[in-house]
Amino acid sequence: MVIIPDLILILALIVYLVLVRIKKVKFRLTALALWLGTVLLVDTIITYSKIDLGAFFTFMLVMVLGSWLVSYRIIHKDKRRLLTGYVFNLSIVITIGYIVILCFSFSTPLPILLSLIIGLMAFVLLSFGGYALIVYLLWNARIVLKKESRSLGNMLTLLLGIAGLFLILFQHLLLKKGSVFEYIYMVIVIFLIYYFFSFMTILTSSLLFNHIKPKFNKDYLIVLGSGLLNGKTVTPLLAGRIDAALAFANQQQARTGKQPLLIMSGGQGQDEKIPEAVAMENYALSQVVPKAEIITEENSKTTLQNLQFSKNLMDERSQGKPYQSAFVSNDYHIFRAGLFAKKVGLNSDGIGSRTARYFLPNAFIREFVAIILMHKKRHIVFTVLLLILIAVINVKFVG
Repeated sequence: MVIIPDLILILALIVYLVLVRIKKVKFRLTALALWLGTVLLVDTIITYSKIDLGAFFTFMLVMVLGSWLVSYRIIHKDKRRLLTGYVFNLSIVITIGYIVILCFSFSTPLPILLSLIIGLMAFVLLSFGGYALIVYLLWNARIVLKKESRSLGNMLTLLLGIAGLFLILFQHLLLKKGSVFEYIYMVIVIFLIYYFFSFMTILTSSLLFNHIKPKFNKDYLIVLGSGLLNGKTVTPLLAGRIDAALAFANQQQARTGKQPLLIMSGGQGQDEKIPEAVAMENYALSQVVPKAEIITEENSKTTLQNLQFSKNLMDERSQGKPYQSAFVSNDYHIFRAGLFAKKVGLNSDGIGSRTARYFLPNAFIREFVAIILMHKKRHIVFTVLLLILIAVINVKFVG
């Protein structure tokens, strides 16, 4: 019976999720991707053996396989590009379309179930997603303001939540058909859609960058500096970066016998008593790291300079010989650091230290804004084109 393969696949997924729940195995997106790929392969074979679905079905199958092949090649060639997020998200959309088409054949039940789940999720997101997001942003802002300082950078979720409330009030109180407010609302919605897709591209690119771990073949680990506590002591955030570098170095040494050198990168700020690199070195020495395994770079003021000046040190020490390196920062920051590494010509991978979950939304919003500004010319062009398009569509408001 055609239902048996799907039942076996569902049972396998349930067993895996139970093992994850009882902490016998780690949850991995790769495992879910392999499961979904197996589902599509099995149900495609069954459908082809029962029904002739014609050229369009075959074309969609080729599109699915082709999109994931292109995604794989782009990601593994250089994952430090926004193109990885664009292509990966496009592959997901094409795959969802294929699942929906596969379900129309009614040959196997699992694609139908997946289509129902996808449809239900889409309905819930479109109907209630905006309200849920506003509630989450305000809830997260409350936690952040309790645990962190009330700086502008820590109030981003609060500001976005308030902006969402104003948009709802605008929609219900001022929006009237044929009024100028309808045009303003349309402009806001179109820009929200554009920047939502930009946000999803950056988010996917960042998640992929974090998910694909560096190889244990590094000669150097660059630890990116951040502010100091009382001008001379590493903060918990910076200590977490150093700990992540030490953990990777120890794992590499245990697996390959190769001990990487640590480059502590960070200059001295106006309110700091010593360079960040020196404070980072002191912390590493307190963790019983030999001084011979530490190099300090004490002149950089920005992430771009961290990577540029560290590259200069590595180039000088290697004397023209090839070397492998990775930089270490917080998980939300390493994708943007990867963009900077590419900009300075440093072929370096990223290692992310974990960040408190409550802090991630604010931190990633800052990263999103920073990456948008890195490509501001591109977004200015799209913004102008959108404004022209909206004006043409609503020419009655500008006549």
